[in-house]
Amino acid sequence: MLNRPDDTPDRGAGSAFRLLPGLSSLSFAVQSAFDAQGLVAAVARHVLELARADFFSLLLLDYESGELRGDHFGRGTNGPAGTCRVTPRPGGFLAQVLRRETLIVEDALRMEAADWKELHWSGQVPHALVGVPIIVGTSLLGVALLGFSRPLKASARRRRALLFLADQIGLAVDRIRTHAELEQKTIRLDEANASLRRLDEMKSELISVVSHELRTPLTSIKAYTETLLDNVGNPAFSMQDRFLGIINEECDRLTRIVNDVLDLSRMDSGRRRLRSEPLELGRLLDEILPTVGPQLASKRLTVVPDLAPELPAIEADPDLLKQVLVNLIGNAAKFSREGSPITIHARQAGERMQVIVEDRGMGIPPDKLGRVFERFYRVEEGGAERVGGSGLGLAIVKSVVELHGGTVRVESNLGQGSRFVVELPLVQRGFRNLMRSLEPFFEMPELRTLLSSAVEMVAEVMEARNVSIMFFNEDGTELHIRAAHGLDPDMVARARVKTGASIAGWVAQTSENLLVNDIENDRRFRKLNHPQYETKSLLCVPLRLAGETVGVVNVSSKTTGLPFDADDLSLLVAISKRVGTALERVRAAGPSGDAYTTLNTIRTVIRAKRSYSLWTSRRAFKLSTDLGRKLGLGEDELEVLGYVARVHDVGMLAVGEDLILSSRRWTEQERRRVETHPRDGVRLLQPIEFAARANEIILSHHEHYDGHGYPRGLSGEEIPLAARILAVVDAFEAMTLGRPYRDSIPESEALTEVKRCSGTQFDPRVVKEFERLLARKGGSHPGAPSAPATGKYQRDSVR
Repeated sequence: MLNRPDDTPDRGAGSAFRLLPGLSSLSFAVQSAFDAQGLVAAVARHVLELARADFFSLLLLDYESGELRGDHFGRGTNGPAGTCRVTPRPGGFLAQVLRRETLIVEDALRMEAADWKELHWSGQVPHALVGVPIIVGTSLLGVALLGFSRPLKASARRRRALLFLADQIGLAVDRIRTHAELEQKTIRLDEANASLRRLDEMKSELISVVSHELRTPLTSIKAYTETLLDNVGNPAFSMQDRFLGIINEECDRLTRIVNDVLDLSRMDSGRRRLRSEPLELGRLLDEILPTVGPQLASKRLTVVPDLAPELPAIEADPDLLKQVLVNLIGNAAKFSREGSPITIHARQAGERMQVIVEDRGMGIPPDKLGRVFERFYRVEEGGAERVGGSGLGLAIVKSVVELHGGTVRVESNLGQGSRFVVELPLVQRGFRNLMRSLEPFFEMPELRTLLSSAVEMVAEVMEARNVSIMFFNEDGTELHIRAAHGLDPDMVARARVKTGASIAGWVAQTSENLLVNDIENDRRFRKLNHPQYETKSLLCVPLRLAGETVGVVNVSSKTTGLPFDADDLSLLVAISKRVGTALERVRAAGPSGDAYTTLNTIRTVIRAKRSYSLWTSRRAFKLSTDLGRKLGLGEDELEVLGYVARVHDVGMLAVGEDLILSSRRWTEQERRRVETHPRDGVRLLQPIEFAARANEIILSHHEHYDGHGYPRGLSGEEIPLAARILAVVDAFEAMTLGRPYRDSIPESEALTEVKRCSGTQFDPRVVKEFERLLARKGGSHPGAPSAPATGKYQRDSVR
């Protein structure tokens, strides 16, 4: 087997028996390891000895980032000789091993230079190379690599031995990972217990507050009732009417508290749906004044309407909007000085209506303003008797306003009074109405083509084989596939997902973004992977129109065979927002609208992603987001940066590939033509782009730090940070990957060139962090062959 340098055929039982001690020793070593470092060292020592190999690497797969990480070992050395952290190159040696192929390269010197860069092996280049996937059950854990300084021939016996080694390594790695996961789950369980204890304390506090609020009127009712009972038949007792009136008031107070709690509960749980209809605010005020009349009369207060002329009607739930006004006027009455006015202002503010309830009371202290909408919280005037009420009125106002898609805030000056400002949308775009309005568009050939192109665009940008867009039915109980890429047509036609069921149904119901690393082992769903999907990792995000979740976008089967990661999820969120924008603009234009412009934009993105001259690697996307994260960009900014990193050069299509692919020096006129491509990119993406930040990055990614870039001649901090990041990554990728008109150069030379241009073309701070990032990712491989050559891989289909 591997313990002999030649490739002598299997000579029977004696040879097999000589292998047993070594294999047994390896098995014992890996089964005895209880930490990752000890495991790798033990495996390296035994494998190098058993296989008589000169180099060994164990690279474990990180499912979050898609990277392979591990150590290198050499024969006769103590401890690792180096480390490796790499994202496998599509189609490269590591990517093929990750696709569960055992590869034996008999002449490693003929391998492509890019493959050696991935391996990061310093020193002598091995004569032969073996790559074996590490698999336990159906889970891919990583890759084991063996290098030989002597010639090596493939044989069935050698492959069997390699598979046995891989199985032993896999079992040990799986056991250690299970132990680590158990520790992490214990930590999460402790955190969950702490959270449950906090919730239990909050529940106890709520019960205590509610009990107190209920006990106060009950105590009054009991006291006055006992007094009445004690004086039954007493002709001298004359307080019956007064006491019965107090009992009646306290019963009303109890009813209000219970109703308020129930109302809040229904709104919190989503069971209270809006029953919207057009309402005139002036008429609504006339209807509620009798309700608050007694409270106003007790302090000789007056309500002064100040409504703008020709105030439009507002779509709202009449009962709930009345409750908002009653609660706000009632709150103002409690704190107003006797005989003062309560003014109701109303005016239109764009597509919203602003309603202000203003009083002339004592005002609210600044340190109390942030709590006025809390449940059971009541502001007490300094030294004054506690103001009555349940403490739920303003909490209900906030819940009702937010249920309508509005906002509420308070402004106050001590000694002068308070203003509660409510802003509500004039039109309620209810879910059912929205879905009903979409039905005619699903029948339009233009929209069907648009959706088909949209899934194709998502597939290209996400580098995925399977994409689908699902929409709710009219009542929101079921999801149907409206467009798909890479899926069986019969499955698309039959697919129905109940809201809340399965992955798509859960995302549609919760409107949360979802990343699943392994569908068969994810405890939330745990289901067998469909044979149509090539990998077990998938993404699902909500699709929104007019602020409502109307469906989901599903993505699976990454073309590299690796799992999706958090950056992929962020990228899909960004793309789904653009798809939603495209659909919303077509819908807003109506059936007679022109969908061609939007469709042309989506097709332009597809052409750009398929263009050899504009090809951008996944590494550019990862480097951009990682660099942005290190430089302090927020999650929203990273989402935009990741998306722009995939589409920023779409404007080059307007320049033309004849010029892009030309190997001659450009004329001055041609150079000016090329320098228009950032503006062309913004123009081409305009029908689906809504974020000014994205446009700024696209427009600025060729600006130079010293002000000598294009198209606007910005300099320094005038250039958005994301554009400065993209400029460095884009230049580095162009040099290392090459272009149709220019050969690639080694990463070390490209980094030297980037550093040379620091302070002139590039931001020095970005360059410095970029150099650190490359170092953390393993840097370049100086010992790799500089000229690319085609290696011949012998594939073993056992796995």
